[in-house]
Formats: sequence, structure tokens, C-alpha cells
Amino acid sequence: MSLRSFVLLFAILLASGAALAADGDTSPDRRANVRTQLAAEYFRLGRYAVAIDEATKAIEADSKYSPAYTMLGLIYAEIKDDDKAKRNFQEALRLSPDDPDANHNYGWFLCEHGQMQEGLGYYDRALSNPLYDTPEKTALNAGQCAQKNDDNATAKRYFERALQYRPNFAPANYQLAELSLKTKDFVAAKRYALVLTKTTRPGAALTWLNLRIERGLGNADGVSRYAQELRKQYPDSLETTKLAAGQYE
Repeated sequence: MSLRSFVLLFAILLASGAALAADGDTSPDRRANVRTQLAAEYFRLGRYAVAIDEATKAIEADSKYSPAYTMLGLIYAEIKDDDKAKRNFQEALRLSPDDPDANHNYGWFLCEHGQMQEGLGYYDRALSNPLYDTPEKTALNAGQCAQKNDDNATAKRYFERALQYRPNFAPANYQLAELSLKTKDFVAAKRYALVLTKTTRPGAALTWLNLRIERGLGNADGVSRYAQELRKQYPDSLETTKLAAGQYE
């Protein structure tokens, strides 16, 4: 058993004990909360049938507990039962229209199914909640959704917004560097890459990013240096394979 699976199993055992205790609790909201947490742990382990059962028990405890419907939406989306996923996301939002997590997850679902503009609307609703604790992740996802719609200008605004929430947020810096490469703004791409170099661990992806930036800037020495680093440090990486094939885009 992997360490991750062991940790999740341990969490499930703890949650199971809490669920048994909660079943005797007079608060429907408390019972629903514990069951939803248990469903989330089973979902992370890939035990989808059990996760559905636990989320259903949460709703049986409290039919107005919207996070349980969001959890069911995520599970059904994962197993490609899109109709049930959509119904549960919509029910979660009917019960809690301002819930940022419910809005984020439904926005993600819509973007994954080609409804980008509608999905962005739900992302915006999540971002409008001043108490939301992870707005940078929603702004990042919204930018990626806009990119799927070939709207680079909107994507850039969302990625920049993510950095306003969390200045050194590596995924947003990386997306902005890639977007700058795509639009041939190599100076901006290098600026974002420098932030990544200072705030993240070295890796094949970052080395490959820097190589392409140096290539765009016409810096042959930089290209050679990063190419050597790729071949030496990451010989079996996808990025090294792309380098050998001359696939820079």
C-alpha cells in the first residue's frame, strides 16, 4: 500500500468513527457534514460506489446540505454520468447560490463540456464571494477555460488576477509564461520564468520553458545551456524527447 493510500485509509477510519458518533447526534447538519467528508475520502481513493453511498446518506440526514450535492456532482462527473452530475451541481447551487465551491465546481464541469462562456460566469460568481479562501485556483481555472475558447486576452486577465490573490502562485506564472510565448512576447515570458526559477523547484518543464524563451529571444548560448541541462538532468523526460524532435511549439 502506498503512503498516500495509507494516509487516506487512516483518514477514512477516523471519519468512519466520527460518522458513527454523528449518527447519534441530533443535528442533521452535523451528520450530513461528517458523511460528506467520508464521501470525499472514498472519492480520493477511487472507491466511487462507496463515496456515492456516503454522500447519499449525507442527504438523507439533511436534504438541504448543499456540499453533499456538490460532492455527488464531482463523483458522477468523474465516472462520466454527466446527467446526474449536472443535476447534483444545480441542486447544490439552488440550495446555496453564493457558495464559491459549488460555483467553482459547476463552472469547471461546464468548461469541461464545451460550455466555456457559461462556465466562466460561475467562476466569476465564485470569485465575487469575499470570504472565498482559494480564489487564486478559481482564477487559474477560469483562465484555462478561456484558453479552451481561444480567448487569450481573457485568459491573461484571469491569470493576472490569480497573481493578485497570490503573487508567487506558480501555476499562474507558468501559464502566463506559456501564453507570452504563444503571443511572442518573449520579454514578458522571461519575466514570469524568472519568478518561477526563484520560487519553484528545478524540473524538466521549467528547463524546457526557459529553453524556448531563449530561442524566442534569439539567444543561442541560452538555448545550448538549457538543452544540455535537459539531456543531462532529464534524459527520459517528454521535454527531452520534444527537443530531439525539434518540437518547440
